[in-house]
Amino acid sequence: MNASNHFLLKAKHVVSMDEKASLFSPGYVEIEGGTIKSTGSTEDKVFSVETIDYGDAAIIPGLINSHNHAAMCLFRGIADDLPLDEWLSGHIWPLEAKHLSPEFIRAGVRLAAVEMLKSGTTFFSDMYFFEHEAARAAKDAGIRIQLGEGLLAFPTPSAKNPEDTFKNIKEQYEKYRDDSLVHLSIACHSTYATTEDQLHRAAELASLWNLPVQIHCAETEKEAQESIAKRGKSQVAYLSEIGLLDTRIGLVHMVWPQEGDLDLLKKDNIGVVLCPQSNLKLASGIPPFGLYLKKGIRMSLGTDSAASNNNLDIWEEMRLAALLAKGSSLDPTSLSAKEALRTVTIDAARTWGIEAELGSIEVGKKADVVVVDLSRPHNTPSYDVYSTLVYAAGGSDVRDVYVEGRRVLKDGKVTGLDEAEVLKEARCWSKKIRDSRANV
Repeated sequence: MNASNHFLLKAKHVVSMDEKASLFSPGYVEIEGGTIKSTGSTEDKVFSVETIDYGDAAIIPGLINSHNHAAMCLFRGIADDLPLDEWLSGHIWPLEAKHLSPEFIRAGVRLAAVEMLKSGTTFFSDMYFFEHEAARAAKDAGIRIQLGEGLLAFPTPSAKNPEDTFKNIKEQYEKYRDDSLVHLSIACHSTYATTEDQLHRAAELASLWNLPVQIHCAETEKEAQESIAKRGKSQVAYLSEIGLLDTRIGLVHMVWPQEGDLDLLKKDNIGVVLCPQSNLKLASGIPPFGLYLKKGIRMSLGTDSAASNNNLDIWEEMRLAALLAKGSSLDPTSLSAKEALRTVTIDAARTWGIEAELGSIEVGKKADVVVVDLSRPHNTPSYDVYSTLVYAAGGSDVRDVYVEGRRVLKDGKVTGLDEAEVLKEARCWSKKIRDSRANV
């Protein structure tokens, strides 16, 4: 953690990601009391505060992972190369029934937090169970979390019935609504696993408490077709009819939008959260990046869980998204490097309604910044910093991370948790999971 409350960071580049796409080369970020006091070019400036000069590096906004089931990293690699239905019903769901507990969630989120901080993620949107434990683990690590207690039409590991889930959500709201690191959301699993009444209640709570909603939507072609067969309308149209598109909502996956969906999204300024690596690995398809870009639909990116990815490195999603957008549209200008970086910074912040505080390096915003080492061979030479960041650099180049002015990663090592202890705990859970499978 930082000893000083007022200090300054300098580097070869400060990549602001503000509306003007301000780039200061060389540049500085002045931090005081956990917020950004000033930023700009270092040329012809003399500073009197404590200064850390990172040299050949880029200071960028803290990265935002817009979709995760963080604790599932304890299932990493447990059942690969399988169809989605078999992966879920034959492996993931039975394992969850055996092992999910507050202790599992805490261990899994601690592991996920270490992994994400080491690759520059400072905020992640979670959707799982026992989210109060996820909050505790995230706060221990110093990473921001958006809680999403999974709302389904049947009992879950943390709720005997759907009514208990609403109770859990209310308790989390009352406990964390003023917390600086814990953000809140209403997490509806999907249109097929959540009832219409639950979706209506979710919309009402989101409006009452001014919270965002997150929901899996149009992930597979089968799911999209079943909605039309059952209701005579797409999932997006169904959500619009219920009133959920009137809330601040992130539609997760959106691999298979149907006719008319993009017009509804554009009309209500709804963002989509795309998880290209997970969707490719589970053979769900490729999101239509070109259509979203052409229609002006805001895009952000998530890793999904490490059980279907198999890592939580948002840099890989960003690079893959840029390449898929070009390859699928046969247009090399589609999703430029600068646009790709927006999907994990300011555009992601807008999806969740946190753009006034996060997503860019601007005066008055929270001091969530990441220092990326540009001196390594694979980042040399660098003619355009956006190109270098998206197409050459990666999570392993992250050197330091600050969340609200606190240095939570220093020289590649987390400062809030004992990494060796986190790994030891994860390996203990791995043995339990392996032994339970051997006894089946």
